[in-house]
Amino acid sequence: MNLLRSEFKIGVLVVAGIVLLVLGVNYLKGFNPFVSSSTYYAVYEDVAGLAVSNPVLINGYQVGQVRGIEFVEGGQGELLVTFAIEHTKLAFPVNSVAMIHSSDLFGTKAIRIDRGDSPVSAVPGDTLLDNVEDDIAAQVAKQIEPLQRKTTDLIKSVEKVILDIESIFSSEATRQLPASLESVERTVESLESTAANLDSLVAENRNNFKRVMSNVRSLTSMLNSSSGDLTNVISNFSTLSDSLSRIEFAGTMARANQALDDVSQITSQIASGEGSLGKLIQSDSLHEGLLATNVELQLLLDDLQLHPWKYVQVNLIGRKQKSEFSKKDLVRLRNLIADELENQEDSKTSND
Repeated sequence: MNLLRSEFKIGVLVVAGIVLLVLGVNYLKGFNPFVSSSTYYAVYEDVAGLAVSNPVLINGYQVGQVRGIEFVEGGQGELLVTFAIEHTKLAFPVNSVAMIHSSDLFGTKAIRIDRGDSPVSAVPGDTLLDNVEDDIAAQVAKQIEPLQRKTTDLIKSVEKVILDIESIFSSEATRQLPASLESVERTVESLESTAANLDSLVAENRNNFKRVMSNVRSLTSMLNSSSGDLTNVISNFSTLSDSLSRIEFAGTMARANQALDDVSQITSQIASGEGSLGKLIQSDSLHEGLLATNVELQLLLDDLQLHPWKYVQVNLIGRKQKSEFSKKDLVRLRNLIADELENQEDSKTSND
């Protein structure tokens, strides 16, 4: 009986030790069976080294741990991560992101809850949005990549410079170096001579430069003093431009075109022989008749000068002949000449 009691006590002590050992190990891992917790889920294509018992953080503070990682049934290799948050009164939006990130320099993974902006809070059993942040090595690689490219470009430039230096100090270049130095020396001497000539030229023409600058200042002063006149000229030009813009060029051009059409019509009528002027120009007989009339009129005038008494009335009482024509005689003579010209023109027109 005493033996059974001793074995029972030993068994109880062993079981109690095993239980205490399990609880202690889980406690060291962060699992506290005496604290209530809320369970949430997230599905990842790659957990990036996340393991069970890794911490769950909010604002850098551990609020839970990962409880399990398993493949999604019927999925394409996605991993379902179960994590518990021990602070049951802690609330965060339902669209918060469970971000897997590196919590230290050694690459230890943890889940960081990045709060969303939804007014609805997540409840235990919800599946949060997932995301995986690059680890420290990847971030360092991204930061170093531009520096690496610049280093590569610098090495290429240095290699090019070395090749150029080698080509400069090659045997052929070394032989040509004295000639090159001599050419450089001649160039420097030429530049010195040119500078000296330029100095002498400036010294010789210093007075001319002064006069030119004085004239420029005088011209500037004159322009400044005449700015009012220039303003008036510009204003007059503006007024003239406004006046020209108000002229009805369309109506003027229309009247000019009408006048040209009238002149063209008159010219056509003259060319076709219409009217007195057309007949005068086109009819040779009328022209010849006028010439003949002109000749006869000239003869009449000559006869009038030579024998004026033939056209003067004689006074029956015995008075002297008039040596001058009276106004009445001149009017009658003018009428006779006009009648003669009209008869000549009518006869020529009827003949045509």
